[in-house]
Amino acid sequence: MTLAQIQEFVLVCRHGSIAAAARALGKSRGAVSMGISALEDHLGVTLFERSGNQVKPTPIGADLLDDCQRIVSLAQSLEQRCMRHLQGEERMLRIARDDALPEAFWREIVIRLSRRFPNLDLCFGLSTMAELDAMIASGEVDLGIGLQRASSRPSASESVVLSPVQVMMVVAAGHPLSLLQQVSEQDLRDYPCIGQAHFTPQGLRVTEAASARQVGVSHFELMRDMAAEGIGWTWLPRPLAADYLETGRLVILRHVAAVRMDEYVALKSRHYREGQVTDWLLGQVREYLRRWELGG
Repeated sequence: MTLAQIQEFVLVCRHGSIAAAARALGKSRGAVSMGISALEDHLGVTLFERSGNQVKPTPIGADLLDDCQRIVSLAQSLEQRCMRHLQGEERMLRIARDDALPEAFWREIVIRLSRRFPNLDLCFGLSTMAELDAMIASGEVDLGIGLQRASSRPSASESVVLSPVQVMMVVAAGHPLSLLQQVSEQDLRDYPCIGQAHFTPQGLRVTEAASARQVGVSHFELMRDMAAEGIGWTWLPRPLAADYLETGRLVILRHVAAVRMDEYVALKSRHYREGQVTDWLLGQVREYLRRWELGG
């Protein structure tokens, strides 16, 4: 019994004809007929009832069909996995990323990844950028993606800059700071700054301490929504703040340094080998951010 004979059996069942199955396989009718006969001899059963040019499975043939289809599918899967391995496609990928880009973008990326690489074991986690370096170093994740200050460099991982990203100092429309024609450093210190909180060996800390009063939350989306509610002012990446700025829920402060350029980066272990999945993923992120550079 061979895999070719099992595949011939499945196709004859599917097409209801030995001739049609032979055409689908690119073989002669006689070759397929001989293969079916050899399979019947090996199994010791009759697999088809023949009536002229038409054939249909016998009861035992119909009973074996699903298992034979599984064998064919498994063999194809094994061949595809070996081909992907030879082409450098990852089998498993563990990614941690921040939420500097909208969740709608990441939902679409996960859907497209799953469809493009159906056999990939994919694990996506949400984390602050301040924690990603340690996660890479400990081996908890393979790849970290997020927004990083241009002056900051990780110590334990390799950083690959995907694109510069505009980051803006924003506040709710109608907030006292939004009414000032020129915001000073003292003005900023007089009102709460909403920063990103992360865990350190010393406990929970706020990444940027730019005010005497701090409100630390875990993610950029929470920072954006709290700022829109008038809790305080904050720094937000342009892709995440754009909708709120367009609708007038947030405004950019009139401060001399209200806009800066940070870097959106990929962090990876120095021992991590990129494959097709990583290349495709980072290419999609670069393309998305390039559109923002060109006007959003």
